[in-house]
Amino acid sequence: MLNKMTLKSKLLIPIFGLITVIMLLGTLIVMFSYDKIITLSDLNKNVILSNYISDTISSMQRERGLSSGYVTDKLVFQKKLILQRESTDKSIEVLFEYLNVLHSDKASLDYLNVGYSDNAIELNNQEVRNSFKKLDSIRKNIDKNTLNYTDIMTEYSKIINLLLKNIVDIAKESHLPKITQNLTAYVDFLYFKESIGLQRALGVKILSLDEISSANRIKMAKLVSMREQYFLMFTNYASKDILSHYNKIAKLKLFKTLRDIEKSIIYQNSLDEGVSPRYWYELKTQELTLLSGVSKYTKIKTLDYITQELKYSKIVFVSISFLILLSIGIFSLMLIAILRLTKEEHKLRMVLDKYIVSSITDLKGKIIDASEAFCNISGYSKKELVGRNHNIVRHPSMDKKVFEEIWRTIKKGDSWKGKVKNRKKDGSFYWVYSNIEPLCDVKGNINSYISVRLDITESELLIEKVKEEEAKNKIQEELMQHQHRLAQMGEMLSMIAHQWRQPLSAINATAGVIKVKVRLNKLDSQTALMLSEKIEGFSNHLSSTIDDFRDFFKPNKVKSETNFKKILDSVLQISESSLEKNG
Repeated sequence: MLNKMTLKSKLLIPIFGLITVIMLLGTLIVMFSYDKIITLSDLNKNVILSNYISDTISSMQRERGLSSGYVTDKLVFQKKLILQRESTDKSIEVLFEYLNVLHSDKASLDYLNVGYSDNAIELNNQEVRNSFKKLDSIRKNIDKNTLNYTDIMTEYSKIINLLLKNIVDIAKESHLPKITQNLTAYVDFLYFKESIGLQRALGVKILSLDEISSANRIKMAKLVSMREQYFLMFTNYASKDILSHYNKIAKLKLFKTLRDIEKSIIYQNSLDEGVSPRYWYELKTQELTLLSGVSKYTKIKTLDYITQELKYSKIVFVSISFLILLSIGIFSLMLIAILRLTKEEHKLRMVLDKYIVSSITDLKGKIIDASEAFCNISGYSKKELVGRNHNIVRHPSMDKKVFEEIWRTIKKGDSWKGKVKNRKKDGSFYWVYSNIEPLCDVKGNINSYISVRLDITESELLIEKVKEEEAKNKIQEELMQHQHRLAQMGEMLSMIAHQWRQPLSAINATAGVIKVKVRLNKLDSQTALMLSEKIEGFSNHLSSTIDDFRDFFKPNKVKSETNFKKILDSVLQISESSLEKNG
């Protein structure tokens, strides 16, 4: 299946897969960053909201303390209670103004389909509104003296605890360790302050009585224990700078004075005359005011952490968004480049398919694919070739040993190159220069063979024609050489006749001298012997002449040195008789 895919598909599929993965990862990261920005923005608003709630709680705590003192001594606490009620109402009004702003922001964001956490306006529910509405009824009952100390503490503490619960819910919304830690410390510190507020109210009640009962001592001891518990929790979560800020305040003499009075209440039956309910209330109020500074400092530090995280998250969001857009741009350019390359590759493949004689076979020689040029040169259509064995184009005149060598070579994983004579569909032939290469899979195993061929039919026909002409020329040359030899033989016979005339004339002359001397009876033995030696020499010369002319036609003649005096003596000996005869 993969082999049948085009190069374009093979390139585009992994690229699209990579782009998809990057887009998904980028989208997840962007969504995560965006959600974090939204969460931090909500958390920032929630912390500001918790500050308004904390201010309201502080006002309620002061009003609770003054109300508990009012039922025991109206003259001392009445004026301050009236002022504090106005301050509490102002705190509540500011709190709801901020809640209305949050409602307005939520409505705008809902209209724009932007995410927003409902927890930011958790406080604005019917339960809290009913509690604040009930506050008017509590105040009227206090003024009418229909509520005792316990009722006042219960009713105010309900509202304060409800407000504290909302701050706890806000703290739960944080999922960032450092911010969560600070918010937890902030909540614990508010409960720490609440226990001190309860101490303030209880102390006013105790100091208004003539004698400290054991029940009141136990209540004070419980409140001190509860305060220490919340303080311990606060110190476990608060950062070093927040603890440092608290420790600076805790060194004030005010705190030692209050701890001494607490011990006196718990362990003694009576107190110093200077410790009045009003004095106790003012000292505790100072303590709570100082502690409010710590809670505000904690809130500021928490907001700083949120602002830093928000800034960092926005940078990450913008950076990742930019990188994603940049990646999309780069991949788009790559995609355009690849499309252009694949288009050019397609054109090149068409050209190669049209002009390059090539085919691909399986391990058994069955044709898997064939180029258009191969179809054109063989006379077969692609449909006729694919699925058939490659010997469909094998020419019977090709030696089988060539094909055995081909298979032996390519099965070893080597390439084979050489000339092959093939047969066309119409029975005619064509010559190709083939280059056969094995193709391997990803594991390195041979799974097919590719053959690229060059049509050399014309050059082969030209070579055959040249060979025919050479054969004709060779016959012509041999004929000319034969004629040349005949001519040389004629010349040689002429030369032999010429060379033999002189020795024969000399022999004839010598024979004539013998004949004359015999007739004149002048032939002595010495003369006869001399003349016989001459005839013998002439005969040897004739024999030597035949050997010389025979050696002239030998192809493997060997050069040797000679002596010109011998040649001259031989010439003089042959021509001597002729010269003498002619005077």
